[in-house]
Amino acid sequence: MTLQYQWQLADELPMVYCTCVCIYCVLRADVKAGTDVYVSLALFAYSTIVTLVYLQIRKPVFHQVAYGIEIFVVLVRSTMHQMEIRKTNLRAYAEMQQLFSLGVAAFGVAFALWNIDNIFCNNLRAIRNALPMTLAPFFQLHAYWHIGTAIGCYASIVYQQYLRLVMLGTMDEYRLRKAAFIIPYIDRVKKDD
Repeated sequence: MTLQYQWQLADELPMVYCTCVCIYCVLRADVKAGTDVYVSLALFAYSTIVTLVYLQIRKPVFHQVAYGIEIFVVLVRSTMHQMEIRKTNLRAYAEMQQLFSLGVAAFGVAFALWNIDNIFCNNLRAIRNALPMTLAPFFQLHAYWHIGTAIGCYASIVYQQYLRLVMLGTMDEYRLRKAAFIIPYIDRVKKDD
């Protein structure tokens, strides 16, 4: 690990906190109004426990497992929602499947690169040192972890917006579009669309 421990915490713990927001959104996607205090408290407690335990044990694998559990919850609940939507709205299902696949692929590749970087850090450092400066960045796998998780987070946010619109029955007022043919976003349907 190249970061000092406190900076490693600043890098990793916000992932846990932000994913708790995603969990809340995916658990509450079909609720018309109000908040669920119990879900909020449970997620707050999870974040607090993860933080306190991680401060004590200082093992990065603990963070990986804690974060992996959160991603698992988001994936399972999202899949359950998609199975419901597939029965009633094939267009929404197909568009959501694209977002879901983008997010899962981005997170999956990023997670693999992160672990390769963790396991083979010394070897990768030696390769970077042996290469010309123009090629060395291609072996900064931790940087690709951040890029992949950023893409995965963005896809997840758009997915959760779309999921909420579908679950509330207002999806016909919106369309999933792509900027530059690749960047998904949700747009309100204009009268002439």
